[in-house]
Amino acid sequence: MTLSYDNHPALRGAMEPARFASEVYDCLVEGTIPAGLNGSFFRVGAEWFYPPKFPDDSPFAADGIASRFRIADGSCDFSARYVETPRYLANKAARRQLFGYYRNPFTDEPEAEGVHGTVANTNIIVFAGKLMALKEDALPYVVDPDTLRTEGTNDFGGDYKAPTFTAHPKVDGQSGEMVTYGYEAEGLASNAIWIYTIAPDGTVTSERKIAAPYLSMVHDIAISQNYILIPVYGMVSSMERLREGKVHWVWDDTVPSYIGVMPRRGDGEVVWIAGPEMAMVHTFSATDEGGVITLHAAVSDSNPFPFFPDVHGKPFNGAKARTTVRKYVIDLSRPQDGWQEEVLFPEYAGALSRIDDRFQGHPFRYGFLSASHPSLAYDAQVMGPRAPSNGICRFDFQTGQVDTMHAGPTVALSEVVFAPRSPDAPEGDGWVLAFATDYADMKSQVIIGDTANLAAGPVARIKLPFRAPGQIHGNWVPQWMMPGEGQA
Repeated sequence: MTLSYDNHPALRGAMEPARFASEVYDCLVEGTIPAGLNGSFFRVGAEWFYPPKFPDDSPFAADGIASRFRIADGSCDFSARYVETPRYLANKAARRQLFGYYRNPFTDEPEAEGVHGTVANTNIIVFAGKLMALKEDALPYVVDPDTLRTEGTNDFGGDYKAPTFTAHPKVDGQSGEMVTYGYEAEGLASNAIWIYTIAPDGTVTSERKIAAPYLSMVHDIAISQNYILIPVYGMVSSMERLREGKVHWVWDDTVPSYIGVMPRRGDGEVVWIAGPEMAMVHTFSATDEGGVITLHAAVSDSNPFPFFPDVHGKPFNGAKARTTVRKYVIDLSRPQDGWQEEVLFPEYAGALSRIDDRFQGHPFRYGFLSASHPSLAYDAQVMGPRAPSNGICRFDFQTGQVDTMHAGPTVALSEVVFAPRSPDAPEGDGWVLAFATDYADMKSQVIIGDTANLAAGPVARIKLPFRAPGQIHGNWVPQWMMPGEGQA
């Protein structure tokens, strides 16, 4: 069979698959990489090694490709490699796409029977000394931090029993323990969520099993000092639609949204607090005091994903898909009152919310976001009519101040990550890094800004001589956090 993307017009321009592993030694740098910035920016993204079986399939079904910008002493080396999941290896052996719609095994080719369909393309983290590529339909895949070779799955010594593992585990910034979970934990289309606490050495210390009000995409959670918050919203599915040969997720605006609240420790029950239609796909973090929880998140009023259809056949609503920074207050003494919602920075739109991870699960002040804003110029002739995320923002949740760095009129940013200036630097003091594509030359770069003066613009751009695969999520790993990292 001849390999061709001719029947896939969406895979053009910035979305055209590069289809190669790569290495660049001593990358070209415009400006100066800060002397104190030493470590690795690990990223993972989605790229079709073979075209999708169905042209309207979700981009979330594309193969995972991990990459690393290793920074030390003002220099940077880059490498990228596909995560060698069973699906990726089976497709390579067959020289074609064997898998059907996103997370629907009923649409796979017969040759794919018994082969796990995960693509390990959503997040990449370091925990308990292991680098792991994550996708919420499978266990983590361990990746060698130096070679990026895939080493196999991680079930934490056999004590993590759920078949799925979130792309967004939360690591307490003080204790170092991980709060994580798997949804669809009792099989395809089940509403079971299994929640785990894992010690910093990788030992599972607790397992709890709960049921969501209905099967929903539980992409992210939040933790406070004492609670776990679990958003459930109208991105739903069922075994019936999967057997009918449809994509896994569909939007239903008739079901209530919920935020589940349960104690981080002990055997306390989950309380499901209902509210109006929304999609809380990503959170910043949460804090609690006296039984009152404050949660910050990036939220849209409805379906944020145009490639997942509406169950009632309604057209995609771009205005309601716009994602903004919001604050939620929940009084646990009156759960029947629901939550209070406040849109904090309505002119800024962006979905990939981050904080200074040293403060995860504890009181925090700053949030970071790659965002669009009317004041940030962009070249519509080059970029198209829709404004990209071309600003890196630091939100001060105490004062309401926003510090913004403009990435450029032809630049589209991926998620921003934060690197503290030192292990004990004040919250939010350090550097921001974001992978970007410059549509003027269709080449990739990493943009670095100093939080001491974001408005001054990038202090450095690490440039690649080609367009590297895109990113879903990434993380900064400082040299002092992982032995061997940062040695270019």
